[in-house]
Amino acid sequence: MPLLCNLYKKAQSVRSGCRYLGFPFIGKLEFFSRLPLRSHPMKRNAFLLIAMLLAGVAAFAQSSAPQKRRMTALRTEERITIDGVLNEQVWANAAIAADFVQTSPVPGAASAFTTQIKVIYDNSGIYIGAQMLDPRPDSILQELTQRDRLGNTDVFGVFIDAYQDGLNGLGFLVTPAGVQVDLKIAPVSGGDNDGNQIVTQGEDINWDAVWYNKSIINDKGWTAEIHIPFAALRFPKTPVQSWHINFGRSVKRLNENSFWNYIDPQVNGFLIQSGIIEGFENIKAPLRLQATPFVAVYGQHYHDKNSDPKNSLGYSFNGGMDVKYGISDAFTLDMTLIPDFGEAQSDNQILNLSPFEVQFNENRQFFTEGTELFNKGGLFYSRRIGGTPIKYWDVEDQLQEGETIVSNPQQAKLINASKISGRTAKGLGLGLFNATSARSHAVIRNAEGLEREVETDPLTNYTVMVADQNLKNNSFVSLVNTTAWRSGADYDANVSAAVFDFRNKGNSWGLRGRGVLSQLYHPGQVDLGHSWNIGIGKISGKWQGGLSYVEESDTYNPNDLGFLYNNNERSVGAEINYQQYQPFGKFNSAGGGAYVNYNRLYKPNVFTDFGINFWAWAQTKTFWNFNVFTYHEPVRTFDYFEARTSGRFYHFPTNNNVGFWFGTDNRKQIRISMNSNFRTFADEGRYRWNTSISPRYRVNDKLTLSLSTYYGHWYNDVGFADKIENPATGVTDVIFGRRLIQTVENVFNTSYTFNPNTALTLRARHYWTNVEYSRYHLLTEDGNLGETSHNPERDANFNAFNVDMIFRWRFAPGSDLFVIWKNSVLHADALAGEDYFSNLDNLFDAPQNNSLSIKLIYFLDYQRLVRRG
Repeated sequence: MPLLCNLYKKAQSVRSGCRYLGFPFIGKLEFFSRLPLRSHPMKRNAFLLIAMLLAGVAAFAQSSAPQKRRMTALRTEERITIDGVLNEQVWANAAIAADFVQTSPVPGAASAFTTQIKVIYDNSGIYIGAQMLDPRPDSILQELTQRDRLGNTDVFGVFIDAYQDGLNGLGFLVTPAGVQVDLKIAPVSGGDNDGNQIVTQGEDINWDAVWYNKSIINDKGWTAEIHIPFAALRFPKTPVQSWHINFGRSVKRLNENSFWNYIDPQVNGFLIQSGIIEGFENIKAPLRLQATPFVAVYGQHYHDKNSDPKNSLGYSFNGGMDVKYGISDAFTLDMTLIPDFGEAQSDNQILNLSPFEVQFNENRQFFTEGTELFNKGGLFYSRRIGGTPIKYWDVEDQLQEGETIVSNPQQAKLINASKISGRTAKGLGLGLFNATSARSHAVIRNAEGLEREVETDPLTNYTVMVADQNLKNNSFVSLVNTTAWRSGADYDANVSAAVFDFRNKGNSWGLRGRGVLSQLYHPGQVDLGHSWNIGIGKISGKWQGGLSYVEESDTYNPNDLGFLYNNNERSVGAEINYQQYQPFGKFNSAGGGAYVNYNRLYKPNVFTDFGINFWAWAQTKTFWNFNVFTYHEPVRTFDYFEARTSGRFYHFPTNNNVGFWFGTDNRKQIRISMNSNFRTFADEGRYRWNTSISPRYRVNDKLTLSLSTYYGHWYNDVGFADKIENPATGVTDVIFGRRLIQTVENVFNTSYTFNPNTALTLRARHYWTNVEYSRYHLLTEDGNLGETSHNPERDANFNAFNVDMIFRWRFAPGSDLFVIWKNSVLHADALAGEDYFSNLDNLFDAPQNNSLSIKLIYFLDYQRLVRRG
């Protein structure tokens, strides 16, 4: 289930305030995606920036922190059985936390149903007993899902911030069916891929801990009994402790979310709105030593009807281990030795016609779990590790007459990876990440059958170091350094950054920024580049907004271990938005806003873009959600990247874009969401139309089916096609083309959950893009399109088809058995003008890979072994 609301995946993202996440408890996380198309601000921003800075300085003196609720934990020596029945005597003596307050749909109102919470503890960990009263127990929703996923179900959650810094915490959630969800809550900070500084509080659901729960539906409602071992928590080393804590409940049939300590959706920050639990005395963190050895066996089948032989079979074995060791109460070492990521989801391959690299999601668990500290500053893109070799594309250039490429691995072999991270009692977070990938070679064969190897990637070591100091008022300052070291004569890279986020006592205003220095070490030469940004804004309340400035030099390059679409930019942005969470009329909540952006190149300092974006969103009292937006570029702009030649630009026409998104009530058995946008250009009938529809059918509490279908139709689109050396002029001619681009993507998902520990999921994706050029043009020196007789024949027809079917059985705490089938077809040709269904008929004539694997992971915990002994 996605955690951040997604307004438009395909052509244009929309700046819009997102409501709630897939987990209903992590209040209002701010997520504003910068327009990847062509977004940009206004010329008088200097005066606005000064005014906003003065207002911000004055506001930093304000304070409006609400009173926090308090409760006391009770120590026990009685043995507690986790059975969902709170019948031990100590439960009767424990204090009760109750009187939950709604966050939605009516913020500040009392919860419709009573919730009673008790907390006790012993030397092994804490216990939470929760009774969720409900006058209609037979109506409690309890859809079964796999671990770390929530469906159409009630939920209870506990959220712990043991250091009381308001920035870093843990969440443990359970459902009436016994499904577990655990997550880390931490700032997601730094810059986005376009250099904007972003600081939000988000969840990391990839973090996994071993803890225990049992849920029971009874005649009063439902009960959850939870045991969280101290080994799963991090807390100060003091004899008497108090923690930030909060409890949340979701009554799904009412779509009501409530908390013990009120979470105001208009206040920025979730953990700062926690209550306080006292009474912890003489608790100690146990020795944390855990290992998860694994073994995996793979069978592979490759079929190509045009080859001889048509079929080839293969198999392989793999084994390795992940190790987790608690260096101290606060710091943990994580290691993966000879890793295997066979269960990771296949990448969403596309046909990339842009001048920028495609960014893929990280699906490998070791690189997604517990990496929030290393993501400070936005400089760590873990797909670089074990990614495409740096000389992968150079192999063809080294072919001699009669030679062919026998093999050229697309991914470097990862040898090991480790990370040390933690936070001291004074709020200093320290992190060290290190990984090593092996040498990669391509194999070339000549006409006589002799083979030779060409190195495509040297032995490479990657390092990320972070120091992050929490400050008062949920502020912080961080230092980050990343390094890519390569053996031999290949270049090395180093990036250093300072990141800060300062907030006033009332958490209503923020000042944030980042400064980065990139260094590429070539033999006898060092290439330096820089980036910096600063922003100030009002971050809480009905009215929010801010100003920002971003600068990236033309030599700035963090991409050896980070990700940046393009450098060479100066950008000024201004934003204002309004949000109303109190119900009114036919709506539960609504809001809207505007964003303006003005861009220039860093070098030469020339104007590039100007854009204006407006949006509005609303949720009705029937729990339908709507979003509409418009985007405008009222003046012709200058694209210095599409030409892919230094100093050349394309004169982009004025254009207007309008779009919408809606989603029906997600409690219903059938749910439909749809989004669409239409973008027109002042250019020969040119337009872009994108639309998608996503129906979901919940067959029962165990089986769910969903389909997402996208169609894009870009008529008379203009883009780069070729560049050639002109012998008559001695300059490079850049060739653009007019083209029709049609894209269809279908993603089918189904899951059957046998019980909270066993599930079968299937994901099938087919992506098709057809590109048909109607004519070609010479890009003139003034950025317009002239005539040319050159025909580079760039028509394309591209297919990507993947199936990922995974059976997962958690047969013991932390231990899993996976059975995985994957099918993959990648096919490209020049059959332009082919329709989708004719293309589909030919798809499975293309070569395809099938893989069947079995992977066994077993969790070993030192403390459990000692207790058994």
